[in-house]
Order: sequence, then C-alpha cells, then structure tokens
Amino acid sequence: MMWNIFRYLADFSHLISVVILLYKMFSKKSCSGISLKTQFAYLVVFLTRYCNDGFFDPPLYNILFKIFYIGSALAICVIMKFGPTNIKYTYEDRHDTFRVTFLFIISLPLAYFTRPYKSLYSFVFAYSLWVECVAILPQIFLMARSSKFDIMNREYVFFLSVYRLFYLLNWIYKLVTDTGKTPHVVWITGIIQTLIYSDFIYEYFKLKISGRSAHLPL
Repeated sequence: MMWNIFRYLADFSHLISVVILLYKMFSKKSCSGISLKTQFAYLVVFLTRYCNDGFFDPPLYNILFKIFYIGSALAICVIMKFGPTNIKYTYEDRHDTFRVTFLFIISLPLAYFTRPYKSLYSFVFAYSLWVECVAILPQIFLMARSSKFDIMNREYVFFLSVYRLFYLLNWIYKLVTDTGKTPHVVWITGIIQTLIYSDFIYEYFKLKISGRSAHLPL
C-alpha cells in the first residue's frame, strides 16, 4: 500500500480536534460553547461506521484511533449530561437548539438510495457518512448564538475543517494515482461537508489575519 500523506494528515487533524475539546473540559472544567448534539451525532457516526467485522483491520494506529474516537465521544456525552456539577452546568443547552433529530431521520433515505452495495453494512456505512456530513451544524449554530467567546471552541472546529479538507485531498490523490476506488456517496457527502466548513474557514482566517477576537458569523 502506498503511503498517502493526506490521509495521515487528516487523521491526526481529527485527533487534535478531539484532544482540544477534552483538554478544555478537563483543564477549564467547562463545556461552555460545546454542542452536546454535535457530540452525540459524532458518537452515532463512529458507532455505525466502526462497529463491524473490519474494526480490527490493520494498521494498528487505525485500530487505536477507532477506539479513541468512540471512547472520547461517549465520554464527552456522558460528562456533559451526567458528569460533575461544575462541568455539566456550564453546558449552554438554551443555545443548543438545533433539531439534530431531523438530521438523523433525513439521513436514512439518503443512505438507502446512495449506499454503494445492497447490503446492511453498506447502508450503515452510507448512513454514517450522511450523519457526519451535517454533524457539525449544531456546533456552528451554538457558537453563533452563544454569548461567550471561546478560542478553544473555534480551534476545535478549525481542526475538524482541516481534517475534512485533507480527506478530500486524500480521495483526489487516490483518484489521480489509481490507488483505490472511492464510492460516490463518499464524494457527495465529503464535498457537502467541505462546503459547510468553507464559510467557517474563510471567517477563521479573516479573524486570524485581522488579529481580532470575535464571534464567527453564521
């Protein structure tokens, strides 16, 4: 197998984003500005994508990443909902009002009609892609509505954006080098997700260049 730098950069960008979130929660004892709905959506993504016969497929780092993503997403959800009082009470549920249930429901027919093969695993895999495609929306809406500005929340979303961008480059690389076939549903959901992040990335760099600390517009 050829060494694909874009996939590794994507995986480690994703890892950094989760570490930033965990660091904030445990160092600052706060989950303000973090969307529980987005975290639950990612937990659904990881469970539907990784809990299959290929969970322990090599390489080793990939197995460890799967365990970390499922474990960290579950831990974040549990802490925000049932954790220590000083942490869970900082959750801004009054601003986390995006109708995430709608995303779960609409992803079902989309997954059915775009699944690569007529199998249960293929359907579940496609479902995980559609949910991930829009999982960040509650987080972006919460950041736009929250009264508190938090740099770490902004960095968390930024590294998720970078993760998605590198995975898009990974698919392009595989297409150009003919080192693997990427299903159409992966392209479709990946492009949509990148477009969702594109405005955030633009505003992120605009704020970085100007040196201002402000809310990112929705």
